[in-house]
Amino acid sequence: MLLIEPHRNHRGIWRIKFSYEMGEPFSMAATQASIMASSLHEIGEVELAEEIDDAMRIAARYASM
Repeated sequence: MLLIEPHRNHRGIWRIKFSYEMGEPFSMAATQASIMASSLHEIGEVELAEEIDDAMRIAARYASM
């Protein structure tokens, strides 16, 4: 995974986008990303979980504007 970032879809809903070196990016709802980050924290994948948490914080900030 190269990049985890907030992304607004065509409906204006903020999601979390995962970009990879090869292939199309993958996008998921913030609730799904939150569950994933929580699971990653539980198994010790703190760095990846924190990247998702950061992207979710940015998405929430943008959504509130």
